[in-house]
Amino acid sequence: MAETVTTPVTADVYVEVQQFYARQMRLLDGNDFAGFGATFTEDAVFTPAGVGTLEGPALISKAAEAAAGRFDGGQPRHWFDMLTVESGDDAALHTAYYAVVSITSADGSNRLEQSVTVQDVLVRTEAGLRTGSRVIRRDDHRAAEAAA
Repeated sequence: MAETVTTPVTADVYVEVQQFYARQMRLLDGNDFAGFGATFTEDAVFTPAGVGTLEGPALISKAAEAAAGRFDGGQPRHWFDMLTVESGDDAALHTAYYAVVSITSADGSNRLEQSVTVQDVLVRTEAGLRTGSRVIRRDDHRAAEAAA
């Protein structure tokens, strides 16, 4: 398989991608799992850390809803940083970023989940940007692999 050649994007495209992620994560953090799933293409492939592969918006939505149970009624917030966005010769946008989830409980306490790295391929559709693929890797898993 040939490697995709990428180049940096303009500032306008970079901001467009940030806005897309802001909308996508607000849907997820607001428990709009169907809306979150709709931000993926029909043939999307989502590989959450240590879970296996999910294909298509319906399975992604269902898995997101099931995963929300780990928050024990707390309010999650997904935080992204160190975002890189490059345009590929495949006409897609290739992104990479660090992410962490904070959960605020009803008593006001806050906890953080393990930090992760995420690699996405975003595609343009008539409805706007959509995630065509996502791969999430937990940093503690990376550290264990490096130590082995």
